[in-house]
Amino acid sequence: MRKSATMAFVGLLAFLLAACSPVPPNPRMVLEQNAATIDATAQDLLEALNAAGLTDASAHGAIDGCQSEPAPGVAYRAGITVKVGDDLAAGFDALASQLDAAGWQATDAYRDVDIDPAKPIGRYTRDDITLDVKTGGFSVGEEQYGADEMDLGITIEDDCVRVPDSSYISKVEDLAKDIPPRG
Repeated sequence: MRKSATMAFVGLLAFLLAACSPVPPNPRMVLEQNAATIDATAQDLLEALNAAGLTDASAHGAIDGCQSEPAPGVAYRAGITVKVGDDLAAGFDALASQLDAAGWQATDAYRDVDIDPAKPIGRYTRDDITLDVKTGGFSVGEEQYGADEMDLGITIEDDCVRVPDSSYISKVEDLAKDIPPRG
């Protein structure tokens, strides 16, 4: 009995330690690699939006914290905002067609969500990138913002990079930037 309890404890400890990834030797280099991958994806998506007839788009990369003390982390993510107009569903469908042609796979992430057909949302994946697409903006109280827009959020799998301390974010804030289209 004692041996099985010890083995269970060792198994649990191994599981917990495996979940706590160490600080990489050069966290900035890892973040820069993630940023390059995400920026290239954002540029691909800007081209897809253009091909879908949605040309009024802007992309921005951002740095944010992703774990709390005692194991702080930093991630690089990007977002794209595009003006769609009054027919959000048609804009979404045009983009979805371009995503399908580019090898993105729709997921069932929102299968249990009651989605307004006039304001579609979706999640797509390709390789280790996740793309969340939302239409119709958001509201704060009675005020509506971005009602004629589509927002695309781009993340990379395992994007949280462990860092030495919570002040490390100030050392990588320069990675946040506008992402221009190719050309």
